[in-house]
Amino acid sequence: MRRFLLAALLLAAPVAQAETVLRVVPQADLRVLDPHITAATITQIFGRMIYDTPYGYDEQMRAQPQMVGRAEHSADGLSHRFTLRPGLRFTNGQKVTAGDVVASIIRGGKQDPLMQLMLKRASVFEAVDGETFRILFGTPFAYTEDALAARGAVVMRAEDMAAAGDKPLTTTLGSGPFIFDAKGWVPGAKLSFTKNQDYVPRDEPVNGQAGGKRVFVDRVEWQIIPDLQTRVGALVKGEVDLLDQLPHDGIQSLAGRKDIVVEPSSQPGNMAFLRMNTLQPPFNDVRARRALAMLVDQKDYLAAAFTADPAWWQECFSWFGCGVPNASEVGADPYRTPNPAMAKQLLKEAGYNGEPIVVLSSDEIPLIGALAQVTAARLRSIGVNVDLQTSDWGTLVVRRARKDAVAKGGWNIFQSGGDVATFSQPTTSIIIDARCDGNNYVGWPCSERLEGLRGRMIDTPGAGARDAYSQALWEELPSLLLGQYRQPFAYRTAISGITHGIYLSFWNIRKQ
Repeated sequence: MRRFLLAALLLAAPVAQAETVLRVVPQADLRVLDPHITAATITQIFGRMIYDTPYGYDEQMRAQPQMVGRAEHSADGLSHRFTLRPGLRFTNGQKVTAGDVVASIIRGGKQDPLMQLMLKRASVFEAVDGETFRILFGTPFAYTEDALAARGAVVMRAEDMAAAGDKPLTTTLGSGPFIFDAKGWVPGAKLSFTKNQDYVPRDEPVNGQAGGKRVFVDRVEWQIIPDLQTRVGALVKGEVDLLDQLPHDGIQSLAGRKDIVVEPSSQPGNMAFLRMNTLQPPFNDVRARRALAMLVDQKDYLAAAFTADPAWWQECFSWFGCGVPNASEVGADPYRTPNPAMAKQLLKEAGYNGEPIVVLSSDEIPLIGALAQVTAARLRSIGVNVDLQTSDWGTLVVRRARKDAVAKGGWNIFQSGGDVATFSQPTTSIIIDARCDGNNYVGWPCSERLEGLRGRMIDTPGAGARDAYSQALWEELPSLLLGQYRQPFAYRTAISGITHGIYLSFWNIRKQ
């Protein structure tokens, strides 16, 4: 009888459910936790896991309500009133208020070009009560909802931002679909996120960064694996489920496998670019920037970073990307064919006299290291004293934010990439932003002329304004264009529901 009772009790006992863990190799290590102060993609992905935004971009780059439950717009386009949807709470139980939203947009707008433009145009931006905020304009501004979905629009607690001041936020108390496990964070090795059980998703189906962010796993674990072949091996062995930013030379090694999917992360793709520190010699002189542009052969850069197979890349001399409505290559003709002799002459005219040119690089992200190697080789070919400094990506992100001279730990050049969807609009592109307040993207180009033309294109869109702006950009060169490419990522077929958008997202994913 005792054995019978014991067996009955065991049968009646609830069976513990195994924890579902999504294991991911991110594109880089996370060093900066504050998405308001850096455009680094890894920090932006992190930010959208633990925070939320008033609006979110869907996969077609249309701004859709996210934290906002109701929006009211006046017929003349001058008055906009937004009410937060119910159920929004930070993970300590504190209710999200309109005051938190206003403080977050103001802080994030110091770095984000579209948010900064909205704040500049607005005559009133304030919380009306705990759930409602409003924005008033003297003249209509057509990008209000886009600004509330922009890169820097993540909403944090007002008191946390006030405590941080001008320094990066180190707290991670958000209201998003995940909770960051700060205690379990091992920098350079591992970090993890647990499902926010109290998060209330929207009713709509998920669509990129918009819609209902429903989480179907218990935990997401980021494993930092610097070695590229070890990353691919971990995916093949099933030790990880997803590999972000698969190196292009890894495509062939995974071809034909039925248990792994390789596909582009977004459409229409990405743009490789080069930034120069325009605050320091020699690239504070436009002649030096033109000299560097005269050395660029996009095919060499693209082949080095993305394999020799042009199926994954194309030359592109449009500041807004190719294959998009705003595409324009007006002004690019002087730079389509490299001219090393002219480059050497222009660099001399700019006052360069053999000083070290610091090129920042990181092999942790394959394209960064490959692009830097090409730049270094091109400069050395005309006798430039190149100091190629390679570090992990997190260190590079911190280093590139320094405005100091090279002798004091500064830099001259670094290369990176970004999504064409963002670069395709004058309101959102960081590589053409030439605000003179020092809060634009690292490199800090300053040009009232370019900003005037950017404003003209925003306010009176059309081929004339676009082409005039393109011409001026090629004359002043706030960045250099290195070509357009499609960035693959890879995942095991055991997972499904991946959304495609500006950033890799972990909601909606199911794991068998």
